[in-house]
Amino acid sequence: MEIFWLMGASFCSSAITAILGAGGGLLLISLMAVALPVAAIVPVHGVAQLASNISRGLFALSHIQWTLVRPFLAGCALGTVAGSHLLVRFPTDFLPVPLGLFILIMTWLPQVKRRFWLPGRFFSLGLAQAVLTLFVGATGPLNMPFLLREGLSRDQIVVTGSALMTIVHLVKIVAFGLLGFAFSPYWPLIVGLVIAVTLGSYAGTRLRTHVSEALFARIYKLVITLLAGRMIIKALLA
Repeated sequence: MEIFWLMGASFCSSAITAILGAGGGLLLISLMAVALPVAAIVPVHGVAQLASNISRGLFALSHIQWTLVRPFLAGCALGTVAGSHLLVRFPTDFLPVPLGLFILIMTWLPQVKRRFWLPGRFFSLGLAQAVLTLFVGATGPLNMPFLLREGLSRDQIVVTGSALMTIVHLVKIVAFGLLGFAFSPYWPLIVGLVIAVTLGSYAGTRLRTHVSEALFARIYKLVITLLAGRMIIKALLA
């Protein structure tokens, strides 16, 4: 029975992310924590999110901003190497607090002219994402404030975000495979999750066309704020 309710949760989480650009990954990893062994949560979640992000991108491929994706990819490649060496020895309990605070600052900091942006920000973001995702799993909200501040449209934000997270989850899966995680016992669940998230991406992409740009921006900031607040509160209570 667990596979069926996890498929339902995956469909809903993928649809939410396809509409808002964020939120589904944290929802899904929270539910997986109830049903899966601790060691399996992050890698299995990574496979489901990889399928979700690939399908979301393919359904609206023309909106991807490749000039942002390329430096992010380079940063991820370097970050995966560094993160793999840290994974088995680094304490991670404190990470959600500074990460959540950073997301809140980036989301609500007043817009500034682009010339004040430091060069290489998406390379640095990719590097940080690749390291962090090995420890905390769902780091998609970290990308969203950066995309929001690029002045992109609703569809560009959602679909470019999916391209960035496709890279993150792909390198994470490779890293866990090289570190010895056995995916084979979870293949029936993984196949079910891939089907569910793909259908969710399609449904969410269709629904996104009914959300106005102004409403999207308001809901988007609210969702990111709630997710970041949840990260901080959960870490502090733990």
